[in-house]
Amino acid sequence: MGALAQVWTVTRLGFSTLPQRWGPALVTLVGMATVVAVMTAILAMGAGVRRFIDIIDQPDRVMVLSAASPSEYAGAFTPAQVAIIGAAPGVKRSPDGSPMVQPLAAAIVQLVRKADGAPGYVFLRGGGQVYMTMQAPTLHLAAGRMYRTGLRELVVGQAIRDQYQGTDIGDVVMLHGAPWTIVGIYADQGAIDEGSLAGDVDMVRADLGAPTYQSVAVTLASPADFNQFRDALMSNPQLNVRVLRLSQYYHGQMSQLLTLFDFVGWFVGGVMALGAACTALTTLYAAADARSREIATLRAIGFGGGAAAVSVMAEGLALAIPAAAIGLVVATLGFSGHNIATAGVLFAATVTPALALTGVAVALAIGLIGGLFPTLRAARRPLVDALRAT
Repeated sequence: MGALAQVWTVTRLGFSTLPQRWGPALVTLVGMATVVAVMTAILAMGAGVRRFIDIIDQPDRVMVLSAASPSEYAGAFTPAQVAIIGAAPGVKRSPDGSPMVQPLAAAIVQLVRKADGAPGYVFLRGGGQVYMTMQAPTLHLAAGRMYRTGLRELVVGQAIRDQYQGTDIGDVVMLHGAPWTIVGIYADQGAIDEGSLAGDVDMVRADLGAPTYQSVAVTLASPADFNQFRDALMSNPQLNVRVLRLSQYYHGQMSQLLTLFDFVGWFVGGVMALGAACTALTTLYAAADARSREIATLRAIGFGGGAAAVSVMAEGLALAIPAAAIGLVVATLGFSGHNIATAGVLFAATVTPALALTGVAVALAIGLIGGLFPTLRAARRPLVDALRAT
C-alpha cells in the first residue's frame, strides 16, 4: 500500500473514533474558538481606527499646526498668519482665485451617551465654506442642510447621532452657555469626520472668546507641491509651524491608540493561545494513547509510523478549522461595525479579511503545536509497549 493510501486509511480510522472522545475534543475546540474570537475582536478595534483614518486620506490635503502644538486643537494663528499661509507656493486656488486655505477652531462639547446615559466628550470643529469644499467626495449630507455662516448652526456626524442623545436635526447643543441648533447630519463611510460636529469657525471662536485660530487646513495644487509648500512655511520668520500631510497627522494622533490595541490584542491572544495549545496537547496526547493499540496493530501489519503521526496531526487541524470559523463568526457578529468611543474618538471596530486570515492561522498554529508532540510519540512508541497499552 502506498504512503498516501496508508495516511488516508489511518486518518479515516482516527476520525471514526472521534465521537467516542467528543468531550476532550469539544473542550479543545471551544478553547481555540475563544482565542480566535477574543484576539480578533481586540485587533478589530485597531483595524477600525486604521480604516477611519485611511478613508479620509487625501494626498493633496495638509495640516498646518503651531510648532509646539500637539494637535489641531491647541495652536494659535492670527488672520495675518493665515494670509501668509494662503500666499505660499503650491496652494491650490479656487475658480475665483482665492486660496484653498481654511483656518480652524475647535471646542469640546459634552453629550450624553444613548447606551448608558453617561456623559461623553466630542469635538466641535469650526470651519467654513472653503473647508467643506476640501472634503473628500465620500462626505455628504445624509439629512437636513449645511450650516450657514454667522449663525449658531451645526451639522453632526452620523456616528455621533447614532451614539449620543440630543443630536438629531432640530436638537440644541450648548457651547459655553450658547445654544447651537443642529440643522444637518453628514456621513463619510465611517471616517474620522463622522465622530465630530461642525459649525461656522468665527461663531465658534466668538463663543470661546478666542482671538486666534487653532490650526489651518490647506489643499495643495498637487501632492508633489508638499515639500515646496512646507519649506516655504518653515523658513518664514513670521511663522513657527509644523506642516504635515493629512494622513501623517492623523496617524500620528492615533499612534498611541493603535499601539495599545495591537499590544493588548497580541498579548492577550498570545497568552490565551498558549493555554489553548496546552489544552490541545492534552487532548491529542489522550487521543494518541486511546488509539495506541490500534496504531500499533496497523504498524505491525506494515503501516508506517509516519502515517500514524499524520493521522494525529490531522485531528488537531480538524479541530482548528471549525474553531477558527466559530471564533470569527462570534467576533464579526459581536464587534464588527459596532461604534466604540474612547479618548474623544469615535470609530467602528472592523473585522477585515486580513484579520480573518490571522485568526485562521492562529487556530491552525494551535492545532499544529498541540499535535506535534503526540504525533512524535505515536510515530516513535515501541510496538511492544503500544500493543500492551489498554
